[in-house]
Amino acid sequence: MSELMLPIALFAMIFSLGALTWVRLHTLLTYFQQEEYNGSRFLGAVKRVRLYDVRASLVLLALLIATIAITQLELGRALLFAAIVAASAAICLIAWKESRYGYKKPLVLTERVRRIRKLAAVFAGVLVLLALIGIIWAIIALQLLPFTLILANRILAPAQERINQGYIEEARAKLARLNPKRIGITGSFGKTTTKHIFAEVLAVSGPVFYSRGSINTVLGLTRHIRERLQWSHRYFIAEMGAYGIGSIHRLCNFVKPDFGIVTAIGDAHTERFGSVDNIAQAKSELVEDVCENGGTAIVSTQVLDYEPFRILRADYPGKVISVGPEETADIRIISAALVEADWKIVLEDRREGAGGTRLEYELPLLGEHNVTNSALAVAAAWIIDPAIATRIPLVTPDVEQVPHRLQKRESPGQPLVLDDAYNANEAGFRNAVAVASELAKQRGGRSILVTPGIAELGIEHDRVHASLGEYTAGLADVVYAVNPSRIGTFTSALSANGKTAIEVASFADARDALKVEAKPEDVVLYENDLPDLLEERRLL
Repeated sequence: MSELMLPIALFAMIFSLGALTWVRLHTLLTYFQQEEYNGSRFLGAVKRVRLYDVRASLVLLALLIATIAITQLELGRALLFAAIVAASAAICLIAWKESRYGYKKPLVLTERVRRIRKLAAVFAGVLVLLALIGIIWAIIALQLLPFTLILANRILAPAQERINQGYIEEARAKLARLNPKRIGITGSFGKTTTKHIFAEVLAVSGPVFYSRGSINTVLGLTRHIRERLQWSHRYFIAEMGAYGIGSIHRLCNFVKPDFGIVTAIGDAHTERFGSVDNIAQAKSELVEDVCENGGTAIVSTQVLDYEPFRILRADYPGKVISVGPEETADIRIISAALVEADWKIVLEDRREGAGGTRLEYELPLLGEHNVTNSALAVAAAWIIDPAIATRIPLVTPDVEQVPHRLQKRESPGQPLVLDDAYNANEAGFRNAVAVASELAKQRGGRSILVTPGIAELGIEHDRVHASLGEYTAGLADVVYAVNPSRIGTFTSALSANGKTAIEVASFADARDALKVEAKPEDVVLYENDLPDLLEERRLL
């Protein structure tokens, strides 16, 4: 039996490391996918989220010390065998627990992910075999696992690019063949909500195709076009996200929009662009492309504060139509009154030849920001098909709540929940806090805010969160700060204004606490649920 002890122990160790490696690749791939397969950003996440190995490495380090002690003291093979098997069992337990981790955004097993995983598994397998050389090599192998994904992705990149391009050309050809009227929507915030409202209103004119959720890239739109676009669709609405200067131009080259809608310019994603002026330049590309091709752009009056939009408005007279409450607006929001839970909104067309025609409609969505969002959507539908003006007020009262955007959720005997998980801007944050406060007063309960703050603000991060903390302190009765280490200025501003945040590691922890603490008359606002990458740190 003694001769078989060492091979059995080594087999147990290799098996346990192999099991952990397979589970760890899944873990790492989840974050790699959330970082859109960008190697440099992924390495940043490895450091920020702590995606390097700690627990198994400590087990192996303890095994190394035990091995040295057993060997030096000549305590026998049986004890060494027991130490290796115990370490192997501990590593298997670590792998099992890690495999049960619940992600808010689980890994999507696309064909690309499967290819990356297979090749990375080959590299990882070689690393696992290093454990046969020695325990230190096993520890090194575990720390190198993130690099196997980056290497696999880099090797597969040319083939992946050819595959992607083939899909894009297929979608482009289908779009040209079916040839619906096309509308692009962009903006720092409000574009997804505006898209959903617009789609419901425009459907009065004819069947509308649009991507659900926040699909706003060429590849995302490509998949939806290939799988869902039909001959019956008269209109195609494309949400357009910008990841830098030129992003919208590339989307316009793909979609070729006849009309464009720009909702707002703000500091969301300043970290990505560097400045709000760069954001304005990027978003203005939709207006430029639409107007150059003889189309019409409908923009909020707010975006005209930025030079690129003012220049385009001057260069293309009558092609850039502004919507807003200002006297100078082409289509002005004359009034917006909140009656019980519905907005009653009046628009007036002040363009030359329109004769001040008015359009009145109701909107059942919470939040003052939805006045402008809906006005843009209604104005655009009105411009695209003037014949539906009399029918628009018939459909707006039944516009559905947009999921995770100040969405009301009520259950008997439970607090009212406002799900604003997909909000990611300062103005929306303030609006949601104000709405929650007002509803709580009406119900005779407390306004409870749960938030991890806002992401991708760059140099504006501390300023914005300090301002939000000061504002929130005056309206929210209870504040749960999720992962408070990343929003120190927010919690400090709360404290300075007499409100102490309850600190929790995750939304799940806050929900567990509220099951006990929240009362039926309370209003709970979940504000901007960040992805796994930003919410909490791991201990792998």
